Amino acid sequence: MEPRDSNNHSARVFVAIPVPDQITEVLKRWRNINIDKLLFRKWTHPQDYHITLQFLGEISMIKLDALRAALNNVKGTPFSLALNGIGFFGSSKTPRVLWAGVSGNLNGLQSLHLSVIQETGTLGFIPEDRPYSPHITLARRFREGEELLLEAITPAPVGIEWVVDHFSLMRTHMNVSPMYENVETFTLV
Repeated sequence: MEPRDSNNHSARVFVAIPVPDQITEVLKRWRNINIDKLLFRKWTHPQDYHITLQFLGEISMIKLDALRAALNNVKGTPFSLALNGIGFFGSSKTPRVLWAGVSGNLNGLQSLHLSVIQETGTLGFIPEDRPYSPHITLARRFREGEELLLEAITPAPVGIEWVVDHFSLMRTHMNVSPMYENVETFTLV
């Protein structure tokens, strides 16, 4: 793997489930229809759609190798998820994040999340205090002085399924788009 930037001393990383192409296309079509009605300043590049399992932050490249080894120990079997509408964090006057929800085998997703946290914990990574809330971020930073048109959220994609059979260690490259790079993929068997 060749990094996309010149910072070879550290990396900003997280563990995630990449969204497959067919789901990306559904979300991209929905976004293109609604982008002018939903006044967010920053829309996620479709190639960056994912479900975060754990955000890890800035780490040294030396620790990155240990992290890869730890993630190879994550146990899990493939499971199904489905799109489950559109929602937001915050109020309709000040929404912070617009997201696509997921349904399906949430027990399988939660189990994978906990297994990742257990393995990264051996390296000193601490899980977030807030409850795990799986979603696919679509946009951030709503324009001030506007109000979210809730009716634009209603015709949202629901029930479109896919099988999760892998997860990835991802690296963030700030101020570029797409901004996430797949460092390594781990298969669920």
